[in-house]
Amino acid sequence: MFSKKFERRIYIAVAAVMFSGALGVSFGAYVLWPSRREAGYQPVQPIPFSHKLHAGILQIDCLYCHSGAEKGPHALVPPLSTCMNCHAEVQPKDSLGNLRPGIDTLLEHWENKEPIRWNKVHDVADFVYFDHSRHIAGEVTCQECHGPVERMEHVQRTYGLKMSWCLACHKQRLPEGDPAFSEGRTTRGPIHCTACHR
Repeated sequence: MFSKKFERRIYIAVAAVMFSGALGVSFGAYVLWPSRREAGYQPVQPIPFSHKLHAGILQIDCLYCHSGAEKGPHALVPPLSTCMNCHAEVQPKDSLGNLRPGIDTLLEHWENKEPIRWNKVHDVADFVYFDHSRHIAGEVTCQECHGPVERMEHVQRTYGLKMSWCLACHKQRLPEGDPAFSEGRTTRGPIHCTACHR
């Protein structure tokens, strides 16, 4: 028979393997949980920011807040200083003279020099390389991928942003008069694997 010391090591090893397995499954479920990658995903945000008001009614250009989209891969969430360009003066109050929900939180974060931790809505898998600036330069509108954000009170994912969806757009044929057509391209975007997977 085995010694008590050896049996104890076996129990510890089995427990460690079971714990590691449970941890791996939990992490995998968190990272790959389908609801985070599906259309309709709408996480709760720290401030009830209305894109309908800002992008729709006030017609603030998407690139004013998400300025990184023109310059590189990430659109970027605006820093508080961008919000305060307007909200240092524009502080809508309710009928009782109280600041509306969200603006008081915004001002509190500004005074405490604390960034707001927004929850990401539009996200592609980590093994996908996506560059906003290439799409902006190719005259792809924000709404083609993000949906009618200017009509959304709270932003939600309109499209799943899966590979088949992206490829369907990339495979669209270019008209013969398109400048890219004269450069030898026949599709709206590249369809080789390394365009998105590097």
